[in-house]
Amino acid sequence: MRHQNPAVHNSDQRNLIRCRVFSALTKVALIVAFLGLPAHADSPPHKSIPMLNLTAGAVGIADDLDDPFRFGMEYRFKALKKHNLIPAIGFAVAENGAYFIYSDLRYDYRINDNWLAIPSFGVGTFNDSEELILGNELEFRPGIEIAYRFPSEYRIGVALFHISNGGLSEKNPGTESLVLSLCIPLK
Repeated sequence: MRHQNPAVHNSDQRNLIRCRVFSALTKVALIVAFLGLPAHADSPPHKSIPMLNLTAGAVGIADDLDDPFRFGMEYRFKALKKHNLIPAIGFAVAENGAYFIYSDLRYDYRINDNWLAIPSFGVGTFNDSEELILGNELEFRPGIEIAYRFPSEYRIGVALFHISNGGLSEKNPGTESLVLSLCIPLK
């Protein structure tokens, strides 16, 4: 009879639970966004303009990484006329050598005149590092951002993302990133 290290088994269970909870929350956020729930009734019409988003934060927030700092940059296009989905392309680089190049779709759900909830779903290519190995080059990135929009259209926010291969390979540990974001309008 083979004995498994209890710490490894507990870690696998925590990862599985963490992935399932985050997946469920992301699915709910995406369903709400894509149903096209109306924006706040008193809000003025929102301008659809391209934006440059700069991020800095940590990757592997639920993991014990030596070098968790990461930064990223993303270009957000104007919203598509149908469904107001916003396409974006971007990259994120961690100080441990891992990097992620992706494209995604997002939706600006206006909570009120200034606050936005922004669910997103992306797909991209992930390059492992020595301490962050996700099991596949192709990875998915669901996430949620809460941002404050200034009258000048600048935004500052906080975002949480989960990166996972969605079970495409046998190894699928997934990881989370928590970042601060500064979104600059490109008028």
